[in-house]
Amino acid sequence: MFEEAKKIVENSNLVYVVAHINPDGDAIGSTFAIYFALKQLGKDVHVVMPSYSSAFEFLPGVETSVKSIDVDSYDLLIALDSSDHTRLAISEEEFEKAKKIIMLDHHIMSKPYGDFRYINDKKSSASEIAYMFIKSLNVKFDENISTLLYAGIMTDTGSFNYSNTSSETHRVVADLIDNGAKSVEVCKKLNDTMKEAKLKLIAKTIDNMEVYYDGKLRYSYVSYEDIEKLGLDDEESEGMTNYLRSVEGTEVAVYVRGKSDGTRKVSMRSAGNVDISKIAIGFGGGGHVRASGYTMYGDINEEKEKLIKVIGEML
Repeated sequence: MFEEAKKIVENSNLVYVVAHINPDGDAIGSTFAIYFALKQLGKDVHVVMPSYSSAFEFLPGVETSVKSIDVDSYDLLIALDSSDHTRLAISEEEFEKAKKIIMLDHHIMSKPYGDFRYINDKKSSASEIAYMFIKSLNVKFDENISTLLYAGIMTDTGSFNYSNTSSETHRVVADLIDNGAKSVEVCKKLNDTMKEAKLKLIAKTIDNMEVYYDGKLRYSYVSYEDIEKLGLDDEESEGMTNYLRSVEGTEVAVYVRGKSDGTRKVSMRSAGNVDISKIAIGFGGGGHVRASGYTMYGDINEEKEKLIKVIGEML
């Protein structure tokens, strides 16, 4: 499966690993797990991550990240968790400096790129795919690699609550725990600990909730100004969709948050009867049947009405 990718790795020395901008737990877990795996192979490897949420500071390796690629050329770029290379946390110029590119993802690719690509939307996360890739490299799954992959899988499956959690996902997680993953610490830090400001954001999201189609759709918008006042970063402002979708009878939950550039990020979750990936693609985004999103431009009220109408038609 990864034979071609292994040959590329073997023939590479200077390697950069990168995921999408505003990295979540899956992006951070998968990139740094590969970082530690390639370190075992003696590679000169670096993770490009210009910024990340303070919630992930406890994970091994994150303090070694670099903000950019400052060489004229390099042997290999390993890109994770991004189906579009323009969403990677590097510039177009930095992207083009790579002699070879390996791309690993669990999203259907909108714009194919890379010399080697492995995309499997049946896998729970980029971290589960990274697990498979690292297995093929025949390196030791130490505490660092196992903890990082556990964190990535746990966060992207909603603590194993989402439909992307398969029996194979549980087998992978069991192997990671057997190899030293600090599962209790990861769960405590990421599930049972939050800033007071995030609690206030949850309250704001619920307070702003609008209900449509006899409770089948729940929608909430929180402006960038409100998020900024709370002092939260992009990653800390995520996850509000889960509170909306947890209400009995909800088929589709939509959380829209303002961003500093004037656009808005739309996060959608479905109970399963509505394929929201089709909605997201229609608005220029993407994702999965039950979890998708896109960037919203233009007037907030006009765009909201368009979205609510489309969801209504799908319902």
